[in-house]
Amino acid sequence: MVVQNIGGIDTCEIEFNPGVTVCTGQNATNRTSLLTAIAGALGGSAATLKSDTDEGHVRLEFDGETYTRHYQRGSDGSVITEGEPYTDDSELVDLFACLLEDNPARRAVERGDDLRDVLMRPVDTVSIQERIREFERERAQITARLEEIERKRNHLPELETRRTTLENELEATTEELNSLRERVADHDIDADEAGAAEDLLSELESRRQTLRQTRDEIETQQSTLEALHDEREEVSDELDDLKDQDTDWEDLERELNQLQDRERELQDSINDLSAIVEFNDELLNSSDELVDKNLDEQTVTDELDPMSATIKCWTCGNHVERRAIDSQLEELRTVIEEKRTERQEVQDEIAELREQLNRLQSTERRRRECEERLDEIERQRQRREQRINDLEKKATDLRETIRDLEEEVKETEEFRENELVEQYERLSELEYERGQIEQELNDVEDEIRGMESLADEREQLEAQKAQLQEELESLRTRIEDLERDAVESFNEHMAEVLSLLEYQNIERVWIERKVPNDEPEGVFELHVVRSTENGTMYEDTVDHLSESEREVIGLVVALAGYLVHEVYETVPVMLLDSLEAIDADRIARLIEYIAEFASYLVVALLEEDAQGLNNTYTRLSSDTISS
Repeated sequence: MVVQNIGGIDTCEIEFNPGVTVCTGQNATNRTSLLTAIAGALGGSAATLKSDTDEGHVRLEFDGETYTRHYQRGSDGSVITEGEPYTDDSELVDLFACLLEDNPARRAVERGDDLRDVLMRPVDTVSIQERIREFERERAQITARLEEIERKRNHLPELETRRTTLENELEATTEELNSLRERVADHDIDADEAGAAEDLLSELESRRQTLRQTRDEIETQQSTLEALHDEREEVSDELDDLKDQDTDWEDLERELNQLQDRERELQDSINDLSAIVEFNDELLNSSDELVDKNLDEQTVTDELDPMSATIKCWTCGNHVERRAIDSQLEELRTVIEEKRTERQEVQDEIAELREQLNRLQSTERRRRECEERLDEIERQRQRREQRINDLEKKATDLRETIRDLEEEVKETEEFRENELVEQYERLSELEYERGQIEQELNDVEDEIRGMESLADEREQLEAQKAQLQEELESLRTRIEDLERDAVESFNEHMAEVLSLLEYQNIERVWIERKVPNDEPEGVFELHVVRSTENGTMYEDTVDHLSESEREVIGLVVALAGYLVHEVYETVPVMLLDSLEAIDADRIARLIEYIAEFASYLVVALLEEDAQGLNNTYTRLSSDTISS
């Protein structure tokens, strides 16, 4: 790994081995700067550019791949970050892999914040809810189709009865037709004239049949036209509603860009201010040589109260009390915390705007679909109206032709006095009736065969519906399962760590998951159970915990998130710093415990805190880190 101009580091090149690496040294030896540089290469936001330079970078080689982060100070003072880090999920690194002093999990315990916000932040609940809605829509479509299939299958007995009736009617009509043909054949009349009369009647009946079919088609076209009219009204009403929901996209996108710019500004400010605080902290912790011991004002009292010691300012050269500088640094820390709070609020607004834009995109897609459907309805309406006009003209022509044929038939008086004409007319009617029966019978048999084939479709749809139901239940319980896993993981590891570190009169620290008003998302409530000297148990608050105890709880919260979200699959590195509040013996046991879960654990410790650690750990002295 190569680092240049990050934090307080000018340049350094270090190789890390798997397992635990302990960076030892006194304050102001750039141990924290090294850890933030590693975090930057992993994809986190902890690394800061050296205050006296305009450019810096980190290069990390891991498993044959090279990962980089390049930092460039712009003309406005902001820092631009580029490169290809180990992961693009910076939040995952900041929350659960980079456990430095300002880690959100550690600070949440200190401030008494809702731990659920920290542990569950990587879960995209908006995306899960959208997938649930998609699956519900698909399930509704399948259910509607299954209901339609069931209605058709319920109609099957009626169709089978109708088929039997039609078969009987066809048989009777065929018998009557054959009998009539035999009687017509027995008539002793002129065959040519009889044939002409039969042709004339056949043509008349054919025209009548064509006229009936034309009228039926006209009715069908008119029904379709009415349906198109109703659909057009429905689509138009929906389109009007969608237009009423219109929102100015440009305003939303402009607001989103402004919020994103503000988020970057806040992040840059946080980075710059953090670098200033870190730089001055390191200088203060190693600034004994800056104390002016020649001033007359320096007394024994000053030595008893180090904060009253007078220091020569390294920027302006004036003599100021150490307390004044420390007070200014505390104000800077307050400003940093305020900016972090504002950044979170801005991030929440960005998420809300993005969700609103997604809804607008869905509305716009539906609007285009409605407009396209209206255009298609208009085209169909014009075609149907033209078809009706053509059919009505055809019907008019047929009526005229039928009237002419009927006049011709009246002129065949000889044959009209003979029952042959009536028999020919009846013969034509029977042939037409038989054709109608055969056609209806074919339609009924086709419908019956179609219903029988619906069984396979129903089976497939029911399987799809069952699978969708399983996926829906899985999605609906995913957030709850993750919350339960996070709580269980924290409680399990917290119990082990408490047993390992042997804090006096702390019997148990655990998280209770509560679900108010059947909401899909729960609330995490932290409990602390203490015991008195006589063994009496009572519940205490986090405010009464020591700084050491709060730090340990914060670390366990981060460890639980590291395991529940399987961060080790994405980031096999964990960084640990600012453990001064915990005594050396407990630090050793805590590091040994955490090392079981991360392939690489890099820890920054003071020399005296590192003396009791396992001798197998890799040691990295402050001399290795160039400043």
